[in-house]
Amino acid sequence: MRITSVRAKNFKSFKDLDIRLDNLNVLIGANASGKSNFVQLFTFIRDIVKEGLENAVSIQGGAYLRNVNCRDDEPLTMELSIEHGPGEPLVRSEYRFSLAFTGRQVSIGEDELRSESRDGQAFTIKRVENQYQTEGDLGPLQGFLAAMETVDVSRPRLLIEYLPWFNDLKSIASYDIDSNAPRNGVFGRPSELEPNAGNLAIVLDKILSDDEERRTLMMLVKDVLPFVEALETEKLWGRSLIFKMRERYSQQAIPAAFLSDGTIDMIALVVILYFERKQLVLIEEAARNLHPSIMSGLVAFLEDISHRKQIVITTHNPQLVRHTDKSRLILISRDARGYSHAERPVDRASVQQFLRDEISMHELYVEDLLEV
Repeated sequence: MRITSVRAKNFKSFKDLDIRLDNLNVLIGANASGKSNFVQLFTFIRDIVKEGLENAVSIQGGAYLRNVNCRDDEPLTMELSIEHGPGEPLVRSEYRFSLAFTGRQVSIGEDELRSESRDGQAFTIKRVENQYQTEGDLGPLQGFLAAMETVDVSRPRLLIEYLPWFNDLKSIASYDIDSNAPRNGVFGRPSELEPNAGNLAIVLDKILSDDEERRTLMMLVKDVLPFVEALETEKLWGRSLIFKMRERYSQQAIPAAFLSDGTIDMIALVVILYFERKQLVLIEEAARNLHPSIMSGLVAFLEDISHRKQIVITTHNPQLVRHTDKSRLILISRDARGYSHAERPVDRASVQQFLRDEISMHELYVEDLLEV
């Protein structure tokens, strides 16, 4: 499954968002421009499918999910364009919903799905006055129609919460690596990497236990950190697990507590990109703590893995911008009224003129000329 475009009205700092998504998307923009809000749009979708609408709204801040400057009668609206995987009965879908807020209560306005099946047939299912109406060839839906008739639509529950073709949205993963979090021993934590990479030792222990995965991990890590000879894990007092790194200069392994921030971050990034089984990966400040010389290697990793999973990252790092294909960049900015906007700077006429004048995207970003 791949999200090809997203549209939203009144979501957090965005008044009117409409942006095409590629396999790799690099968000740039000033502090407080709305990059994190853009990322949270996808975690909100994930939480709806995974936790239910009411819980998702609560996780995202309740009424603060909606733009604080919009009128009380303006709904929050979202629309996703989706390409389904080759093994699924659907080819593509357009899904749209709107939410109204009354105090702490949320209610559903629109809830509509338009899909095309593998045999070229189209169908629509939408919510009308607390019941669902269908149109078109309902072949892929037949097994779920009876179950949908028993759904209590008086409760705020969206279609994507119980239609199986959208289960992949549950696997959307969001990371904001904290280089201090993996330094301590861990015990009784998940085997999937946590958002801050705090359980990195547990994940590495699982990877290193498989010879093929160990070789792949070390090849990738050495590609960007050539001083790394080996990674290993160790149990402390028979319970807590730590990871250690051995440099090529020494036979003595160094515990994670004494590794540099950048080394920990880069190892975590390799794990996120190549070993976490997620279809859409969101990474906040992916280049944080990394030396400029690593940027070309990181971008090569991002481009490589984007053929297998969809990537959205944020960055303030000029060197990452320099090495990223200009078509991958999405500029997030705010206008005089405080509303965030998203656009691909390469599509702007002024930027195209600068590029013709041989001023690079990297230079325009550093000099804050992308919005001119």
